[in-house]
Amino acid sequence: MKHTYGLTLAIFFIGVISAPLWAEVIPAPEYPANISALATTPEEHKAAATVHKNLAAHHKAMAEHHNSLAKEHEKAGHKEIQKHHEELAKHHEATADEHTKTAESHESMAASKK
Repeated sequence: MKHTYGLTLAIFFIGVISAPLWAEVIPAPEYPANISALATTPEEHKAAATVHKNLAAHHKAMAEHHNSLAKEHEKAGHKEIQKHHEELAKHHEATADEHTKTAESHESMAASKK
């Protein structure tokens, strides 16, 4: 009986400790650099386009991160937190789209100033 109790506790603690390893949450990415000056030359517009492309990629990754969290909270029955992460994912997707458009504008300005 004594050995069965110890084995049961060991299995329980292994399950509790390893449970987070089963989650399929995509890690949040690091935030890229920001632009701190107005672009006026073709080179600066190209650099600004690159920064905005990196920001778009960051926000797309954040959307994936929040979508994965929403799925995990759905599995756990946390409906309110699930909705929260779904809304954050939408926000990041919209922000990514805006950064993509801004990058395209900077690329166009760089090409027209040659």
